Amino acid sequence: MKFVTAIFLIATMCVEPALAAPVTPASPAPLQAAQKKSDDLDRLWNQVAVPRLNRTPASAEEFYNFGELLMVPLHAAFRFKKADWQQAFADHFARLVQNPSVLPSVMLDRMQYLYLASEFVRLARNTGNLDVIPRGLPELLYSEVDSTWKSKPAWMWQRPAFHGARERVMWKLDNKRFEKGYYRVMFDDDMFLFAIAADMKVYSRGVNVLDWAPTLNDILAVSYRVFNQEVVWNSDGGWIFQPGVFSDHPEYKFAGNSEVRPGLQPAPVRNLSLDSSHSLRYPLWLNSQIDAYPEGSEQRAYYAKLKNGLNTQFFSKVVVPPDDHSPCYRMNNFLDGSNGVYRYNYASLGQGKGYGPYGLSSALLVGWWAFLETPQSRDLYQGLDKSFPWPHECIDLYLGPARDHPDALFDPDAPGMRMWHFLVELDARF
Repeated sequence: MKFVTAIFLIATMCVEPALAAPVTPASPAPLQAAQKKSDDLDRLWNQVAVPRLNRTPASAEEFYNFGELLMVPLHAAFRFKKADWQQAFADHFARLVQNPSVLPSVMLDRMQYLYLASEFVRLARNTGNLDVIPRGLPELLYSEVDSTWKSKPAWMWQRPAFHGARERVMWKLDNKRFEKGYYRVMFDDDMFLFAIAADMKVYSRGVNVLDWAPTLNDILAVSYRVFNQEVVWNSDGGWIFQPGVFSDHPEYKFAGNSEVRPGLQPAPVRNLSLDSSHSLRYPLWLNSQIDAYPEGSEQRAYYAKLKNGLNTQFFSKVVVPPDDHSPCYRMNNFLDGSNGVYRYNYASLGQGKGYGPYGLSSALLVGWWAFLETPQSRDLYQGLDKSFPWPHECIDLYLGPARDHPDALFDPDAPGMRMWHFLVELDARF
């Protein structure tokens, strides 16, 4: 599992050219404000998105980074009918089709990036804009889905690799007793695979790809079983996915501690949930699954119920708005609402360091929680947008515990701040 820390995000920002301030003609105040907002979005688009889309990622981590940070701009391109933004994504993926060998071998990084591509295809299909999809991209995505599901080696702890992701997922579903609880974890790359298959199912409607149906239908059926079997509902209508499977995982076993300090001892938490940073993918994964089924179907209704329940869980247990104790929008560290220590002594952080309470709050700024598409999620991102530039103590929290933070990183015009601001400003309009 990965978590792209703010430090890595900022360290890998492109250097963008300076742009002249837009000239806004005289107009009534409301129209002038709306035009300024639009100009701000286009300016930020040119500063933070275009330099990425104009090149191919150079490492596995960059592929992951692209897939995570460009998802909100991708959806905005179609929501706001930005033809030039859509074309920039199309040109980027056209280069992938020409040379798919650039894809990383690390499965999680590969799937994170390919989900960006499959979402591009789904959005183009749903908006009737099939012409913008590069020739060969759907076929490339289906080929990846088919081979990953059926035949590519699927790694697993303490045993030989499985023959395809299907075999690994079914082994976890059909077995309950494991040496370690976390051996039952549904890997993120499998969850991404479910979502990509759902996107390709959407694309296949009305397109002559009948030979894709057996594989896609099989993946969707297994995904539906996973989301039924592994979800545990709360009395208030929220839910947790696979509670407790992470309790003995090395990254989670200090979660019973309430602060980071030298010499912490393991303190596993029974029925602990997934951390709130990795959980940001669930709103969009669920949207893909909802869209894969027709109106009135049992599966579509169930996934819609899951999405509503996730909204309940997130806003009742995870989000902490500014209050008398802090001016920051924060998240508790785990989706069950607990807020203990995460990734203590993790290699990238160093001995005696870890994520303390609210330490994963920067995941709010990546923006995927906006895909809940509720009044609460809209209010959250509108609040974050209005409070920019964020107070120094909030940025310090968002930047995380990896190292000391140079003053330059707190500048509202620093590359990292521009990216976060762009994502939040887009989300505020969703």
